[in-house]
Amino acid sequence: MQLEFGLICVLLATGAVRSASLEDAKCGYISEEELLRQNNFAVPTEHQWLARIMYKNGHETKLPNDGCLGVLISPRNVLAPTHCFLLYDGRANAYSVQLGVWNKTSKANEADCADDGYCVMPAQEIPIVGIAIHPEYDPVSLKHSLAVLTLKRDASRTTNVMPVCMPPSSSLHETLVGQLFVVAGLPTNSELKHKTWVHTISRPYCQEKHGTLTTNNHTVCGYQDRMKMYYVGAPLVGIEVSSDEPQYFYLVGLLLDSKKVDDKELIVASYLDLRPYIEFIKRNSEF
Repeated sequence: MQLEFGLICVLLATGAVRSASLEDAKCGYISEEELLRQNNFAVPTEHQWLARIMYKNGHETKLPNDGCLGVLISPRNVLAPTHCFLLYDGRANAYSVQLGVWNKTSKANEADCADDGYCVMPAQEIPIVGIAIHPEYDPVSLKHSLAVLTLKRDASRTTNVMPVCMPPSSSLHETLVGQLFVVAGLPTNSELKHKTWVHTISRPYCQEKHGTLTTNNHTVCGYQDRMKMYYVGAPLVGIEVSSDEPQYFYLVGLLLDSKKVDDKELIVASYLDLRPYIEFIKRNSEF
């Protein structure tokens, strides 16, 4: 079994089963079977574009939810919220990203193996050599909270590390209200990568009901199906469909803030709509 394209290093009597479509995918791989499965974790071959932000002091972040994520959009570039970096002294202090993280307690470059022999490929840790901050970023409203990270080397393409697709042209002017999307990330209160459906709502309704969330005109709000809080920066993705079949995941937004709605046992979250930033992303990346 070739581990560079393998999901798990498990030797079974039946051998390894590998998906040709997974190996051939250039970005945004989607499996309808995996998409519809709602367990307590997302398998490593789902949402392979998650990028965990790391800092020189060894900590993940100083944010309240104890972690920050970005999204891999090319072998050399990651998008992440600006407020993951500019917290105290006005300087961007991120050091590296970890790609292919499935269990957030595992160390980078070490396989994550359970007692029953199930092993997941090690996460790749790559230093950051450049951070492009959106010039109109507002730390109060979090308006334009977007940064493009440049990595020191290309990420190695494996079945658990792959860029997400960018929005198709057909989606650039569509409403994000009343839609069904998917968010995936590292949960704040459990160890394994997780995902859930997100039902988007209008900005006026979100401001009326959940005014403490950041809801400027560059964000979209949504209710989650599952009661999981995710690290800031968790990517919101849509599904491109052709001939009635899901084709790939494409990037919609980045998680800015979230909170529990205790009386309804719901979590509502706000996301930065990335479509207005395509030109800024192009100027500062190699995708």
